[in-house]
Amino acid sequence: MNKTNSLRLACLAFALLLSACAGSKKMMEAPDTVPGDKLSEAYLVGNWCTDRELTSKANRDAGHSGMLNMRPLFWRLKQDGEWQVSSSGWLYENHGKWSLRGLDNLVLERSKGEPVNYQASFKDLALYLKNEEGEFLVLSGCE
Repeated sequence: MNKTNSLRLACLAFALLLSACAGSKKMMEAPDTVPGDKLSEAYLVGNWCTDRELTSKANRDAGHSGMLNMRPLFWRLKQDGEWQVSSSGWLYENHGKWSLRGLDNLVLERSKGEPVNYQASFKDLALYLKNEEGEFLVLSGCE
C-alpha cells in the first residue's frame, strides 16, 4: 500500500470517528419521578444502555424473577421520534419509532410488530420502564 492510499484510509477512519462522536448529544438530566408524574420528551432523547443489574434488582423488588439473560443493547431515542438500536454502541440502525403519550407512557413501535407500552419513570438518572405485566427494563444513560 503506498503513502497516498494509507493517508486516504487514515482520513476516512478519522472522519468516521468524528461523525460517530458528533451524533451523540448531551442528554437532559431528568429529575427523579414516580409513576404518574408528567414527563418531558426532552428527558428521553439521547443514548441509553440496558442496565442488567438495575433491571434485575427492580424486578426482584417487584416480586418478579430477575432478568439474568438480558443482553447488552444500546438505544438511541432521537428528537424526531426515531428509535435506533446498536449491539456495539458504534453503529446504530433504525428500529422503529418512539413517542410519549399521556403523562408517563412511552410507546415503542418496532418497524415490524405491535407497539409496546411502558410506564416510564426516572430514578437516579436511570430510566425505569414497566410493561403491562409489571416487569421492569431499566436503561442507564450512556455516551
